[in-house]
Amino acid sequence: MIYLAIFGGFIYGYQNSPRFQNNVNNTATVLMAQLNQLRGRLGLGNTNNTNPNQQSQPASQQSTKQSKSKVGVSGRWPKRSATIYVNIDNQTLYQAAETAIKRWNETGAFTFKETNDKNKADIYFHTNNDPTNGSAGLTTVESNAMTGYFVHADVTINAGYLLNPEYGYGTDRIVNTAEHELGHAIGLKHTNDISVMQPAGSMYSIQQEDIDHVNQLYNQKASGSGSQTVSEPPVNSNNGSNNPQQ
Repeated sequence: MIYLAIFGGFIYGYQNSPRFQNNVNNTATVLMAQLNQLRGRLGLGNTNNTNPNQQSQPASQQSTKQSKSKVGVSGRWPKRSATIYVNIDNQTLYQAAETAIKRWNETGAFTFKETNDKNKADIYFHTNNDPTNGSAGLTTVESNAMTGYFVHADVTINAGYLLNPEYGYGTDRIVNTAEHELGHAIGLKHTNDISVMQPAGSMYSIQQEDIDHVNQLYNQKASGSGSQTVSEPPVNSNNGSNNPQQ
């Protein structure tokens, strides 16, 4: 009876409390990422959908590609660099953007070059404040249909969620969100492993896997076409908000 009461309370809380539901979903996502990483270390693969043609690829490429989902932008810049214009008034979000840019640059895999001229920027990084649009971050890229290369990217982080205490975004998670969106601007897709590109978008900072994915992406032919948009739903979780590396 005790177990039934606990189970009933869990179901009731999940169905009637958005905060409880988001916490459960976020915990499950983190556990799945950790399980996928453990399975990979044991050589068991992971729980993601893989490319049916993957068996014909070299093993060195399979280990990277199998962890990537088909959610996100497709394509890349002609070179491992792009100019970026940051237009953010809020000091917390501005510092998060600057930190995210610095951290990506420190990887050596890609370089963001800041410019004071918006008209000369490849990437426009700004904010909105809309707690109703269901997006903590949003990245849109424009690609040349002939070459597959990106020609412009628009990166938005949403103050309506990131600065709302209800969602538990501490400084680290806000920076991780900015890193995640810049990852999309580079050309990275989502992955269900422990990665800054994990779909929740804020639980992890840049990992070696992310650097490997950038290197892999820029060693292959571009494949982007037209306009593509990736939206990141906000994650409500006070658990681990100060320790995104859990």
